[in-house]
Amino acid sequence: MLPEAGMLRCRSIDSPMDVNTKLLSDPGELLEDVERYRRLMKKLNYLRVIRPDITFTVSIVSHFLSASRTTHLEAIMRILR
Repeated sequence: MLPEAGMLRCRSIDSPMDVNTKLLSDPGELLEDVERYRRLMKKLNYLRVIRPDITFTVSIVSHFLSASRTTHLEAIMRILR
């Protein structure tokens, strides 16, 4: 089962990004599956048309397409929640 499919059962959260999280290009391990990150970014870019409240957060995580790390993927999963 894909992790995205498992998100159907998750609880929603109030804010799309944790205010205490600092997304940097260095911390965390590089992702092995960069294509997954890119696919999720495409979905988020589509969703921000429907949900303008996530536009700022999507723009932040989109800066890390070239060097995606585990912390960036966690941020994307939070936005999707």
